[in-house]
Amino acid sequence: MNMGRFRRTLETAKASWAVLQHDRELALLPVIGALTSVAVVMAVGFPIWLSTHGINDGGSSASDEPMLWIGALIMALGITVVTVFFHAAVVSGARERFSGGDPTIASSIRAAFSRLPVIIPWAILATTVGLILRAIQNSDNMLTRFLGSMLNMAWGVLTFLVVPILVVEQTGPFQSLRRSGELLRKTWGENLIAQVGFGIIGLIAALPGILIFILGAASGGLFTIVGGVIGFVWIALVVAVLSTLTAIFQMALYLYAITGQVPEGFRDTSIGDVFHERSQGRLISGF
Repeated sequence: MNMGRFRRTLETAKASWAVLQHDRELALLPVIGALTSVAVVMAVGFPIWLSTHGINDGGSSASDEPMLWIGALIMALGITVVTVFFHAAVVSGARERFSGGDPTIASSIRAAFSRLPVIIPWAILATTVGLILRAIQNSDNMLTRFLGSMLNMAWGVLTFLVVPILVVEQTGPFQSLRRSGELLRKTWGENLIAQVGFGIIGLIAALPGILIFILGAASGGLFTIVGGVIGFVWIALVVAVLSTLTAIFQMALYLYAITGQVPEGFRDTSIGDVFHERSQGRLISGF
């Protein structure tokens, strides 16, 4: 990533951060989503563990494998539904803010609940594709693993605007996927900025937490526990904030793609200039 791209990434993150400052409670939605995912894993996994291992049993048998596979599929689907749901909640909150409203956690969750009829079918498709890609990436063949990684990256780029489409257009999974591909042709540069740039920013922001975790583990004793807790909390906060910023940018990018207008909050930054250049049909330097 050259300096021009990195500058636009920082401006993108700053614009999303400025929007988040008006509605800081939106950053709690990914945290609630993560806790809900843990609850799903426990609700599904614990009964399966009891039925296959038992309290006094030392291990599972071959006859338990079908139940374990079914349990794993249910957990994967449940986690995907929860993840998409709370991502849709943040996107809905961003939409409300861009429309001049004042979103809250309650209003964002209500909006996501009203989209469950399209969220669940999309989660089924996303889970299926994710499991297939994971199987390819776990192959013993290095070339196959590389292909799986490339396909996974392509899937991430192709589906970048699916959640805003689910929230606004409320279309089915295949229609939403096709629509996201159509909008990708208009926004591929900004899409890559978010895909790569936000990942780099997240890694840099998480470094203090990683360092604390490592130092705690190296020190031993009580410092291991303290360092582990502090490091985990720091990284969790970074992930929550970054997820929220990404969702805000996704809605801003979607609104630009369908209206040609830069949403309020992005107009006074260089990312607004990037949007304006693309709306005039000019190539962005470096892309």
